[in-house]
Amino acid sequence: MNILNILYQSIFAPLGVVNRENVKGRLQVSVVIVLLTTLFGSIIAPVIYFYTIRNKYEINLDIGNMFLRLSLSIITWLAACTLLWLMAKIFSKGIEFGQIVSTWGLSYIPNFLCIVLYELLLIKPEIYSGNGFSAFILSSFFIMFLVWKAIYYFMIMKLVIHTTLGEFFVITAVLAIVFSVFMVIGFRVGIQVPML
Repeated sequence: MNILNILYQSIFAPLGVVNRENVKGRLQVSVVIVLLTTLFGSIIAPVIYFYTIRNKYEINLDIGNMFLRLSLSIITWLAACTLLWLMAKIFSKGIEFGQIVSTWGLSYIPNFLCIVLYELLLIKPEIYSGNGFSAFILSSFFIMFLVWKAIYYFMIMKLVIHTTLGEFFVITAVLAIVFSVFMVIGFRVGIQVPML
């Protein structure tokens, strides 16, 4: 399966690529999606924001913090994949680490779109006035991205890890605690959109 086909299926027909099968090229697509998302959220978007508003406000570009956010975003992705894999091992699901990495990376597509929308609102805050039709549309997009990410999560739990209902609740409870810690750490270094 070629890279563009995997990307297309990840968006429009995810059942073809979010499964236990070893889909050729899926790992590469997942890594590219994660790297693009983390690069955009940690490096590219702050640079665009800086050059867009530097004439309006006195701000600095904190290169060290940008690379800290980039590193932390990649580390949290790997930690999330490791935790999912360990939970699958605890429940004897017989799944390889590469299968988790290659499918969890696909779930970063809504993250990327959420970051793009969030950064657009930072650069052009007049788009969101807090009320009216534009506020409704933008809020709907953020909710849609959240639901889209949740759908990926459910698909990975059911189609990749093959959890039962009880296992699903146990894994979700553990992940909720750990992901909350990751989000707090991320917010402290300036990651506005969680990279999980």
